[in-house]
Amino acid sequence: MKRFLIFLLFFPAVATASFYAVLYILTGAAMDSGTGPVFMYLVLIAPGLLVALLDWLIARTSMPAVMTTTLLAYGLSVLAMALLLGSSKQIVALGLIGAIPAAICSWLSNKPRDSMHA
Repeated sequence: MKRFLIFLLFFPAVATASFYAVLYILTGAAMDSGTGPVFMYLVLIAPGLLVALLDWLIARTSMPAVMTTTLLAYGLSVLAMALLLGSSKQIVALGLIGAIPAAICSWLSNKPRDSMHA
């Protein structure tokens, strides 16, 4: 439950910030209105929950959860951008929009619970 709450709250916010950072780095374009981030936050709730499900499934295996979730989210982001935008050199950089929030949320949700007795 904690995992899904972390992804529900943080994934859309970090993905929105990542989107505007990558967009600014690639094109130099700044945000033009306040409604864009709000709309983007709402749109990114569903992908955030899907990545949370993926992270939960990966955490139950022997694979390192943070790295695997990050790589899969990057691949899915690149695939989604390729389907939406066609072929472009910037699609590889746009994959960071999914990878950065996936890494942060996966890291937060996979922290050891009992760090006092390490």
